[in-house]
Amino acid sequence: MNLNEEIIKEIIRLGSENSSTLIDPSISEILVNAGVATVTAHIEKLSLLELIKDAQPLFGKKGGMWIGYSLSEMGIRCGADAEFFKKLLSTLEEKPTNEVSNSVTNLVALCRDSPINPNFKEDYLKTLQEISICFQHECYIATIALCGKILEVCLKEILFRNNINSDNIFMLGPLIRTVRTQVPNEYLDRSLENLAGIISKSRNTAIHYGEKVPIPSRDQAVMVIYATRDIVTRNLNK
Repeated sequence: MNLNEEIIKEIIRLGSENSSTLIDPSISEILVNAGVATVTAHIEKLSLLELIKDAQPLFGKKGGMWIGYSLSEMGIRCGADAEFFKKLLSTLEEKPTNEVSNSVTNLVALCRDSPINPNFKEDYLKTLQEISICFQHECYIATIALCGKILEVCLKEILFRNNINSDNIFMLGPLIRTVRTQVPNEYLDRSLENLAGIISKSRNTAIHYGEKVPIPSRDQAVMVIYATRDIVTRNLNK
């Protein structure tokens, strides 16, 4: 992808002017005109330079699902020092690493050293590894379906911690609704219901012959991965 300097500058400008909150790209006319997929790709590239942190899906104030973000200390410096920013941008194309896959790989390492239920820990770790591999090879249906598996495990763990039986709850949507209604103090991203729909469609595409569902986009896969990473990390801190 060819990077657009105007988009990069706008991402940094928004972050610098709103450093205390998660940035909603939809409030910028420049970013709205560029489109969700393009802006998401630029956010991913800037994260390789460690200019962006806390990327996660959100509902845009002016509509649509976007990847929200905040700037790291280095990103904030870029907003104040144009020369420093210019030098960092010149190194961007020298890093071919896929940041999204990398973030999942790092999550595997974090989970390996965490007290995850031993009854499913190995399968859990292998599934995360497969998510990274599938995304790296642009297998987005598999990526999203595997994320659904991890999300279901995490939601069931939330219910288990709160002594709520989830044996008869099998689908992602009902699990989300149960957590929201019976564990109201548990944080769940507001976009999870929408992402559950994407996951369900991807699963149908994968297992049903002739199912006429569009193949998910890279942008959808990125959003599902970020949401999965967020809920996994929150669960590890309980």
